[in-house]
Amino acid sequence: MSIDVVMPQMGESVAEGTIIKWIAKVGDTVEKDDPLFEISTDKVDAEVPSPVAGVLSEIVVPEGETVEVGTKVAVIGGDVKASAPEAAVDAPAARLAPVRDAAPPAPAP
Repeated sequence: MSIDVVMPQMGESVAEGTIIKWIAKVGDTVEKDDPLFEISTDKVDAEVPSPVAGVLSEIVVPEGETVEVGTKVAVIGGDVKASAPEAAVDAPAARLAPVRDAAPPAPAP
């Protein structure tokens, strides 16, 4: 599974950002919230964190390029790990699944 990383909106009126520097390189393993790249907008300069844990498999927008908010700038692929809240969504269904092939309880002596 791969996750697209997009240019974030760093303020209400911010429409675009310039990638100043890629902190992570293609092939690097990143954890959720590790800094991926630095951006500059007309309002702020900031580091952008990784939205998920995984391997940075592609950089779509090179350093120095300006793109609109929402533009895909990179792809995190490989072993993408779901965050705890997403993994917890399936937990109740697993507990409620019927148990088959279970032995009946032994009678009390």
